Amino acid sequence: MSTSTDEHGTPTPTKVIDLATQQVQLPKLALIGIFGSLEDPGALVRDANGQIRRVKLGDPFAGGTIAAISDTAIVVGIGSKAKVLQLPKS
Repeated sequence: MSTSTDEHGTPTPTKVIDLATQQVQLPKLALIGIFGSLEDPGALVRDANGQIRRVKLGDPFAGGTIAAISDTAIVVGIGSKAKVLQLPKS
């Protein structure tokens, strides 16, 4: 493993490197991140084809529509049902 340093030449602790480079197994449909403001929220999602997409309220996704975006989850309305996708736990 290569050594990383900050602007002062201080080595990055091994634990930080390990945490930053760990792989996480995500479900087929996954919420990757939340961005934007309360008035205009958006989310970064992975769809069933493995494509990463930006979505906003009202956008089609996973056979439904993005119905809600909070700071930790999105709600996809599919007919009369709802599917909640949570941010991965760290």
